[in-house]
Amino acid sequence: MATILDPSFKFYWLRDLNLPINNENRLKQNIIQLIVDEISQDSSLASSRATSEAASVPSTTSKLKKKLFVYNEYDEKFTDTMVSDPVTEIDSYLNDPIRTRFSDYWSTSRLTSLKKLVKRIFSVQASSAPVERVFSHAGLILSSRRTNMSEQLFKDLVFLKVNQSLL
Repeated sequence: MATILDPSFKFYWLRDLNLPINNENRLKQNIIQLIVDEISQDSSLASSRATSEAASVPSTTSKLKKKLFVYNEYDEKFTDTMVSDPVTEIDSYLNDPIRTRFSDYWSTSRLTSLKKLVKRIFSVQASSAPVERVFSHAGLILSSRRTNMSEQLFKDLVFLKVNQSLL
């Protein structure tokens, strides 16, 4: 999904795979369906969150809060009016011939649903703790008794140890 949402790649990489036309079209449709599902999941979460916040927040808000967060309210009103069908957004994105830098494209894009998904998918984790855990596991695996281990076996063991919860 992330490759497709990068405007410099989109589906251009499929040409190099030399797949039969049927397989290529099926792969494209499956990826597009994944993106549509993610967008609909995000929008349903956002709408349920908005209704719960509306029910819990009193109708009178302080002047200070209004003054501080005016840009946020404007942005929410603007995006609510610009919401369009995710399939239409994906079609217009994929048919857009512009191949530009990632940040330039998405900072000026008006495809609001896709833009929200891109922000979620491409966001960088704020903590270095997961990376530090990987190094910790690697240090435990590569001990003084295991110095004859091949590099590939070491990589595989670290990968399995870190992703053990997924197995």
